[in-house]
Amino acid sequence: MSGFAARLRATADASRGVRRPPRPAPLRHGRARVARAGLAQAAAFYALLLLLTGPVAASFGLDHGQVTGGEATGPALAVLAGWFAVRWLVPVLLARPLAAGIRPGRYPLWGATYLRLWLLDVLLLGISPLRMLSGSPLMGPYLRLLGARVGPGTAIATGFVGLPTLLRVDRDATIGYGATLRPWQVADGWVTVAPITVGERAYVGANAVLEPGARLGPGSALGEQSVAGPDEAVPAGARRAGSPARPVEALAPLVETMLRDRTEADRWRPRHLAAVVLGLVLLESVVVVTALPSAALLWWAWSHGGAPAGLAAAALSGPVLVVTVCLVVAAGKRAVLPRTPTGIHPARSALGVRKWIADKLLEQSLTLTNSLYATLYTVPWLRLLGARVGRRAEVSTAAHLDPDLLTLGDGSFVADMAGVGVAAFAAGRMAVEPTDIGERAFVGNAALVPAGTRLGPGSLVGVGTVPPPARVPAGSTWLGSPALRLPVRQDSGSYPEEKTFRPTRGAVLGRLAIEFFRTTLPMSVLTAAAFLYLLALSDTARRAGPWVPLLVSPLFGACAVLAVIGCCVLAKWAVAGRYRPRVEPLWSLFVRRTEFVTGLFEAAAVPAGVGALVGTPFLPPVLRGLGARIGRRTWIGTTYLTEFDLVEVGDDASIGMHVSLQTHLFEDRVMKMSTVTVGPAASVGTRTVVLYDTQVGAGVRLGALSLVMKGERLTPGTSWHGLPAEGDEGDGGATAPAEPATYPP
Repeated sequence: MSGFAARLRATADASRGVRRPPRPAPLRHGRARVARAGLAQAAAFYALLLLLTGPVAASFGLDHGQVTGGEATGPALAVLAGWFAVRWLVPVLLARPLAAGIRPGRYPLWGATYLRLWLLDVLLLGISPLRMLSGSPLMGPYLRLLGARVGPGTAIATGFVGLPTLLRVDRDATIGYGATLRPWQVADGWVTVAPITVGERAYVGANAVLEPGARLGPGSALGEQSVAGPDEAVPAGARRAGSPARPVEALAPLVETMLRDRTEADRWRPRHLAAVVLGLVLLESVVVVTALPSAALLWWAWSHGGAPAGLAAAALSGPVLVVTVCLVVAAGKRAVLPRTPTGIHPARSALGVRKWIADKLLEQSLTLTNSLYATLYTVPWLRLLGARVGRRAEVSTAAHLDPDLLTLGDGSFVADMAGVGVAAFAAGRMAVEPTDIGERAFVGNAALVPAGTRLGPGSLVGVGTVPPPARVPAGSTWLGSPALRLPVRQDSGSYPEEKTFRPTRGAVLGRLAIEFFRTTLPMSVLTAAAFLYLLALSDTARRAGPWVPLLVSPLFGACAVLAVIGCCVLAKWAVAGRYRPRVEPLWSLFVRRTEFVTGLFEAAAVPAGVGALVGTPFLPPVLRGLGARIGRRTWIGTTYLTEFDLVEVGDDASIGMHVSLQTHLFEDRVMKMSTVTVGPAASVGTRTVVLYDTQVGAGVRLGALSLVMKGERLTPGTSWHGLPAEGDEGDGGATAPAEPATYPP
């Protein structure tokens, strides 16, 4: 496999001829500087928690902590008022002041400019309604409120937007699902800031990445799963695809059909905009409606039976909430868009509004019941949504689905973060087509399968790969963006069918039992932590004056977060112990144990607060507690780790946003896990995947949307980018950066 990657790189270097920007001298920071930044971030967390918890704390204070069935309305309304006020108003009020004066350039990490950018990210990506608004006609106006320059007629279907004041999207431009537009990044101890421009009628495909300084000219197009690198310009009318992006004659046929249609697309009409506003209100109420039965049970038990009854109700709330979410989402999907018509349709239409609402309902499912996915319960859930799913199919956290247009064959496998049947939007139109994943076909982690693709039986689409359009031959193996056909597939060993594709009845029943708790326990843990927070707040309000609960409420909230993290840490060590390199078939008990731990971390610890710790000095200690070896003064922008003990990150390293340190893969239904090592002072770019059994050498810089393949050893001090990764032009995988500078502590 490594030799094949080398041949890919040699071909790419000979044909590309595009030189990446030179690397700056790395900057090293003292511990005191990192500690001061951490104190500032802790103060910001306190202020945000005060805003979020203030209304409920004030309600308890005014009622002197009394808890009765008739008094539930006040605290409930206070929680809702506080949440929606912070969600909708605070980002708009603070975005422009936080971004004021930040201009293109390079700033030291952990400094004042970085802290402003970090807080802006917390507000936009963690609190604001950007993700809910994405894909709707309200996205453009909301981004304008945040400071972005957005022209009329734009379609922006992603919420991954940073520093809006340096983002420009001209009229009639289209940005697809999951694209990343971040005008700043961290590498080599620096924060680099540069504007991003998407020209008139330009097109950015799903899951594409635009790095700081990227510019797309009018009428240009960047394909799915492609990257426009730092300061890279795509000329007007040009086509680019892949990572790294290379000139192509045309993108996918459906996309080109829409882009080349020069007829004027319809505009949004008042009735459509009214439907969008109504849909937004309904979508925002989904969280309230789905939480209502669990909250009512908890409050009734607490008011009638005290704290022990409240804790018991918290344990029961997990199953109740999961069932409620599934029923609400399924009913909403069937009411709004029971069947998705195939073909190319006007996006600015009643159908476009219904498609947007259906998309957001499915996103709510991924958010609220994340632990449901990658279990035996996923298949009946997808069937309830309208998908045709064969026997023994395995589906993880697949995104951007149109379930009623999806067919998954017997024994097929869809891995984490894959997009399957992803619709395309361009020039005011949208294209949706049936997608067929053949018998025993495999879709790898973070792969993107566009709508209309048919994967033949036994085919394999590798990590981060976009398969060729239309039909993928049976038994073929593809890797990369753009995809190249691999001549051989690595042997996964010989395991009996009952351990891979045809489990025994006892194994199925045992897995169903384990995965019931994997699915429901995260929400039970979160509810129990919330109950303990309310219990402490109530007790404080009874003992002290009305102002004391308000001041200590953020501290109680932080303690509740620490309690959730502590439960996840204890569960990891009790259930999985210390991870070591190994190979196990899908239906082994070990796989159930490690997947249980992963589900608890991703669905309890991350939403409870670990996700908010990215970019702070507080995340590395949490990861160390779970077993990862994280060096000093590291900057970690991701929570995508699973087998923690197999991860090692050296001192002063930077791990970018949404990077996956992939310590395992499922191949032929066999789980293979081994170590991932990122050396000291290395920098890994946004949405890069580093596969297991690899070493990223000291001082290496990996560009965004790259893939380090199994068994790779990247030479210290070199620069790489691409899917799969290749040495930068002029670097050749052999040139080290300048000697590091040291920033005063």
